[in-house]
Amino acid sequence: MKVSILPASIPYVDNPMPEWVDEWGVQLFTKVNLGDYAGYGEVLIAGSGIISAYIGVFEDLIIPYLENVEVVSINEVVEKLEKMLYSAGLCSITLGSISGVETALWHVFSKMRNMKIYEFFGGKVRDRVPVYASFPRYKSVDDIVSAVKVAINRGFTLVKLHQQPQMIEDALKKIREIFGFEIKIAIDFNSAFDYSSALSFLNKIHRYEIEWYEEPIYPPNDYDNLKRLAEKFPISAGENEYTINSFRKLIESGIEYVQPDISKIGGYLKMIKVIDLAESYGVKVMPHLRPQRSGIALFHTLQLALAKRNIVQVEFPLAQIPSELFNAEFNINNGLVKVPEDVSLNEEILREKYNFTRKLRILKFADLAT
Repeated sequence: MKVSILPASIPYVDNPMPEWVDEWGVQLFTKVNLGDYAGYGEVLIAGSGIISAYIGVFEDLIIPYLENVEVVSINEVVEKLEKMLYSAGLCSITLGSISGVETALWHVFSKMRNMKIYEFFGGKVRDRVPVYASFPRYKSVDDIVSAVKVAINRGFTLVKLHQQPQMIEDALKKIREIFGFEIKIAIDFNSAFDYSSALSFLNKIHRYEIEWYEEPIYPPNDYDNLKRLAEKFPISAGENEYTINSFRKLIESGIEYVQPDISKIGGYLKMIKVIDLAESYGVKVMPHLRPQRSGIALFHTLQLALAKRNIVQVEFPLAQIPSELFNAEFNINNGLVKVPEDVSLNEEILREKYNFTRKLRILKFADLAT
């Protein structure tokens, strides 16, 4: 087996332009070759663009180790990699790197066996998948309003804001004045508050009929205070959980939606364990995806959503995904996406237009906003 990595910089370009252009412009794709077949995966580069940490995992361990491995079982490969890496911490850097290999392996296996990936996991339960437009951070309320118009025109029925708290109430008021309740709204706080501040703020804006409040408190795994909030409001979380035990604690806090990320936690098999766990508690699954202009992790998430009914919605970028780079189109109508038959990576275009550029990429959440 040959594993290779393809770092890229796909800037977040759209109209209106956001604050986060380069911050969401760092990607790491993986490619697995088995004989004449190739499959692609993706690693989410978390932690303000620290791509070198992930590249080190591949270059120091994954690539040389797997070079002489004959793949009989994807699960066996994942288990061995986890055991080799666990003392470095079961976190986004280690498990996200495994995600890149695991998703690429399912992709290449699907080609070798002339199957669709969703067929490995029980087959289709639907033809289209519910999605919502996850916004980047914008510079003004006017830009947010413009983005809502764009979202409606592009076929979305629900939008999620990523704004700093001091702008959120004005934005909600303006959206409701212009669009009424035609558009649904969710808010991702990126862990902006402590419990008392979160409680006060959510009480203040709840009249705008918010679908869910995502990661309202810091740290995001403060399960006791999440439970206190979840008794009063619809709470979602999970993008910063990595083990089944931590997902169980999160789910038992009473959240409305759990949000694992296929490109952070280890891939399909870990996602399915989380989905099954959530279903046993009666909790809905709403996979997290960084809403960047990338199609690989999105494709893999949608493959799973085709097969798993407990996935109720999938996070989706508002900006257009460059179809010439991924050889795929994602068409949305009335909040539903038609999942492309396949996806690949045009490596020539990647090198010509989206070659990786190293720079400081601080994701300015909450108190980092200024």
